[in-house]
Amino acid sequence: MVNQDGLREFVAVVERGGFTAAAATLDVSTSFVSRQVKRLENRLNIRLLHRTTRAVRLTEMGRVYYERSREILDRLEALESDMADLQERPKGLVRITAPGLYAQRYVAPALAEFTAKYPEVSIELDTRMGVVDIVTEGFDLAVRMSALADSSLIARRVASRRVLICGSPAYFARHGKPKEPDNLRSHNCLTLPDMPWRFAFPDAIRVVKVRGSWTSDNGRALVAAAVRGTGLIRFATYYVDEELSRGELVPVLERFEVKDAATWIIYPDRHHLPTRVRFLIDFLVERLEAQQS
Repeated sequence: MVNQDGLREFVAVVERGGFTAAAATLDVSTSFVSRQVKRLENRLNIRLLHRTTRAVRLTEMGRVYYERSREILDRLEALESDMADLQERPKGLVRITAPGLYAQRYVAPALAEFTAKYPEVSIELDTRMGVVDIVTEGFDLAVRMSALADSSLIARRVASRRVLICGSPAYFARHGKPKEPDNLRSHNCLTLPDMPWRFAFPDAIRVVKVRGSWTSDNGRALVAAAVRGTGLIRFATYYVDEELSRGELVPVLERFEVKDAATWIIYPDRHHLPTRVRFLIDFLVERLEAQQS
């Protein structure tokens, strides 16, 4: 039988960057972690870590052992989760990131419904607008407005969405309406950081570089500025539906609207997702698709 003593402690030291941080994570003493790792090295007759007064580093053999150990612990967690699954009792913490208003309007209500159904699941919801590195920051999944080309992640399409260029009647009265996407170069465009303005041309989808007097990571701030005639914005309809219905904003360039805009659920490529994460992904796909249909 394989002796697993020291395995969790070793992995925690590597992932937390030291013995003290690992001990805090595992809720044990630093000396206990140190003893367990030392016993593991003695049992294997391998040096796994280079220790200094400031930090610990993996040896070459330690790196190989860590990767295999991480796989083993993932499988054990999946097994424990599957046992809960047999009793239909997903439990534990799920860390999720979703952007701003979308999180508020769609994701949060779905999460509340999910935890009412599975009360042993707890949620940590991050609503930053920027793209979060879910692997580095330890998130179980992300809801994003685009699927990134990252081979280490799985992207599951949830629902299509419309993205419009809008401006106020007052703005168009002063500056006229753009007839072609290239006309936007002479307009004041209010932008989110790192958010390209994409358009469907007859031959291909192209990005038009725009400029303007406002940039913000808060979409509602840009909507408020656009309503007051400051400039043009590019947003999904859920951001501007109320302003459109009241006539405070007017869409333009609709014939160049891209048809591939969608909402995606992103999660790490693991052989076995924890039951709570797998249940939540399926639940969110169903609810978010229904809400946006």
